[in-house]
Amino acid sequence: MQFGLLLSLLSLSAFVTAHSMHQRRIPTLEEIAREEIRARERVVMARDCEQEIREHLAMRMRRRAEIQKRHSDATGVLNNAVRASSPHYTTIQNTTCLTSPEVVEGPYYVNNEMVRQDVRESQKGVTLVMDFGVMDTSTCTPINNAFVEIWHANATGSYGGYSTNNFDSSETFLRGGWYTDSNGIAELTTVYPGYYTGRTPHVHIMVRTNWTESANGTLVSHSGSLVHIGQMFFNESWNDEVFATSPYTEDKNDRTLNSQDSILSSAFQSGYNAYTSLQYLNGNDLSGGLVGYLTLGVDTRSTKSITNTNYNGVVGSVSNNGSSNGSSNGTSTSGSNNGTTNGTSNAESQRRGWENTVYLSLLMLAFFGYKAQSV
Repeated sequence: MQFGLLLSLLSLSAFVTAHSMHQRRIPTLEEIAREEIRARERVVMARDCEQEIREHLAMRMRRRAEIQKRHSDATGVLNNAVRASSPHYTTIQNTTCLTSPEVVEGPYYVNNEMVRQDVRESQKGVTLVMDFGVMDTSTCTPINNAFVEIWHANATGSYGGYSTNNFDSSETFLRGGWYTDSNGIAELTTVYPGYYTGRTPHVHIMVRTNWTESANGTLVSHSGSLVHIGQMFFNESWNDEVFATSPYTEDKNDRTLNSQDSILSSAFQSGYNAYTSLQYLNGNDLSGGLVGYLTLGVDTRSTKSITNTNYNGVVGSVSNNGSSNGSSNGTSTSGSNNGTTNGTSNAESQRRGWENTVYLSLLMLAFFGYKAQSV
């Protein structure tokens, strides 16, 4: 248990080093240990649902293949999504994402984001259509009306709301979520995430049940039951291909590879998989976008809480395609200039480095103090 706690602490330290000090809460050793135990329990439960999860994924891929085939019949263009419509996976690691347990949601979350399927706004990058399947591992059945929320960095490594040193509640790009249908499927359209110093490209995910939508078209983040907080990642071959294109080539941050990301490494410690399965969406290259399949195995009996106190400042109704009909103080809900916002300045990076060095030292002191007490 102490070795597992050390790994979790080191992963948490890497997570902190890669992020700013916005709304940070230090998790206790007991919380870290409890989350690791719950993560292992979820893996065991999901393996009991292996057949159901495999069939659920195959159904989703067949359904999309049928749509793509109708399109190809009409246009004469056959794409890879049709040819690779229904692969047969033999292990749950290839069909389910049970992402790394997190005691808190991380520093870049924003409460009460918009209920919408398309979160791109004016952000540039490779289109990524995510097909999320949500399964209840306690019953091995799909979950209807579960809200799947995502947020991630843009092509040059900045988060909406945190592209400058101060939080900006009017920035809403690459944030939002949608609910699952009767088959437990939610589809979201975004762009492939960029990287920033200390973190490989990733997407944050939350899953809620019994959630509430406000009259202005935003999620009530503290409503219902938050049953999953995690992250998803991408195979390095896809990262290489995407990052060779514009605007990803404009990212000024140092690239962190999958093998260097401790959060990703911790996501595989307990035997669960955090990679999404990708295919070309239209055609045979990135110009037509990508489609990703990910099944989230969640235990609806286990709930989590949000600690971040930053809130979306946009007010107005939101249509199905993600466009906003109003915003607070007359500010625009569009993204940054030219669709991208560059990463933090050198001065900000140095400030973060100093803060995180102090924080890492405190974490290690806490761990060895805990170890000494347990001897």
